[in-house]
Amino acid sequence: MEKREIIEALIFVSDGARSLKDIRQVLPDLAADDIEALVAELNRIYEQTGRSFRIIPAAEGYLFVTRPEYTPHIRTLASPARLSQAALEVLAVIAYKGPCTRQAIETIRGVDSSSALKSLLKSELIDIKPGKPMQYHTTGRFLEVFGLRSLSELPDIAQFEEMFSVPAEEAGTFDQSRE
Repeated sequence: MEKREIIEALIFVSDGARSLKDIRQVLPDLAADDIEALVAELNRIYEQTGRSFRIIPAAEGYLFVTRPEYTPHIRTLASPARLSQAALEVLAVIAYKGPCTRQAIETIRGVDSSSALKSLLKSELIDIKPGKPMQYHTTGRFLEVFGLRSLSELPDIAQFEEMFSVPAEEAGTFDQSRE
């Protein structure tokens, strides 16, 4: 058995991103750079053989994803979960300003956010840090869904405004139609 295929199997059986820590627990002789090189080798093999998937870095680990050109076919059988505009706004506030309280979120948005918070908690994109007051923060699932290793990979607000041509006061909103 090759280490490369062991890494592939570990990522494959994971229900989310497989952490580097988990991989190193199984293969302790491999450094993070070695694992990254083996994942890159797997992706080269997938590309050369025309596979419909690849491995991406996410949430301080790795995750299998389908290539974007297969999205229309996948949507025929499974429609993606959609978040409301309000939920996207709350998620953006928490991602950029978090951890933050419900009061802080509502001050930034100017409206009640309880329904959006419930939706985001249910979808496991955010979680609550206990304490008084409670604070909301993004989860590893958030990083997986958005293909990020950490929150530091979020574009800064200026980049966001430039990418989507949104005025600063609307920078926390997202166009639902974008993939």
